[in-house]
Amino acid sequence: MRKLFLLIGLLMTSLIVSAQQTVSGTVIDNEGNPIPGAKVEIVGSTEMCITELDGTYRIETLVPAKKVKVQYAGMRTAVKKITPDMVVELSNTNWWNAKPDKYRWLLSLQGAFPEWGLFNPSLGLMVGRVKNIGWYVKGVYSPRKSTDGESSGYYAWTTGDENRSFGAITGGVIVRLGCPIYFYGGMGYANRQIAWELVDGSWIEIDGERSFYSYERCAIEAGTMIELGINLTINIGTMMTAKDLKSQMDCVGCVGVGYCF
Repeated sequence: MRKLFLLIGLLMTSLIVSAQQTVSGTVIDNEGNPIPGAKVEIVGSTEMCITELDGTYRIETLVPAKKVKVQYAGMRTAVKKITPDMVVELSNTNWWNAKPDKYRWLLSLQGAFPEWGLFNPSLGLMVGRVKNIGWYVKGVYSPRKSTDGESSGYYAWTTGDENRSFGAITGGVIVRLGCPIYFYGGMGYANRQIAWELVDGSWIEIDGERSFYSYERCAIEAGTMIELGINLTINIGTMMTAKDLKSQMDCVGCVGVGYCF
């Protein structure tokens, strides 16, 4: 019986040894210098080790190991497929390649510029949360002229002066494109009005049926945003509206400057 237990023990030990996997390699920087003190762990398990002074590591594991994750302060984390005596190269982290590790708030001053130029912008704010995928809401507005009613016909006795206003509320998603460049897109509501001054000094609103410039309709927007190394953001995009699929598209340019924190 003792011999049987001994045989079983030897068999179990043999099976454990045969199932054990050795993961080894070297961690270097992009100039080929070894990196001591880097953390190397088996992906999908808690088994890990720290690299030696010469950058080498060795892990004896019983779990099926396919990839390792290597981390070191100030450098990009690397995930590599396991190969015999593999070499893992780490690169320095900078503002362009550093991946966000948490959600941050975005607060951005916005300006919307309809097609009549830069002299009558609508101003507002964009607020959101950004990481790899986030969200935003945005509102822009320019003051409306106080009017004495709405037109019902053509007024030949206008002075020629007009006042145009634009307001919009939109919301949507922000998607990081693998670097500090983001795409944002969404939809919402837009309102634009035009008013004419009459010779008696009063103002009258031009309804949407009589003017292309006045409307209340759904708006779709899209744009890009880049985050600079000091957490400053700059975005540029466009907001588009149309009465229906057969109508001419009205485009409003949008720009903004913000900060992530």
